[in-house]
Amino acid sequence: MTNKRISWAILATVSLSWTAHATPPAVCRVASSRPPAGAAVRDTVAQRLIAEERASWDLAIRRNAAAYRALHAPDFITVTGGGVVGKAASEESAMDARVRFDQCALSGFDVRFVAQDAALVTYHAKAAGLDHGKAFRLDSYASSLWVKRNGAWSNVFYQATPASGQ
Repeated sequence: MTNKRISWAILATVSLSWTAHATPPAVCRVASSRPPAGAAVRDTVAQRLIAEERASWDLAIRRNAAAYRALHAPDFITVTGGGVVGKAASEESAMDARVRFDQCALSGFDVRFVAQDAALVTYHAKAAGLDHGKAFRLDSYASSLWVKRNGAWSNVFYQATPASGQ
């Protein structure tokens, strides 16, 4: 037998062996692919939290202080390169009129429920603009912890970590 025939024979044997033991396509697993109880509710909550996170950026950029503050819990903190910043200082910084965003893109959202009433929202943030007259470019991975208290979701924690190479 030539090397070519041997290669084809091995390939056919491996392929038939794999096919015989292969898992059927996902379409065949309708009964077992049912989402766990509460998955639809979690998906709805996740989409809402992503919308709230996007809104927080938009509200800060448009300087809508009242609506921006309403998204934060009384014990909200931000972790920065300078340390932990409390709610008042964090919100004041976000409303600084000397910071202008010319571009802002949020992508790659993921929501992980860390408890029944707590979800960690992570995503990629890219932005550019002027900070006190000096051009800036932001490329970071952000995380926010949202907690449901008294029936309402609010943000209790935010941190952004610069992307590699920045």
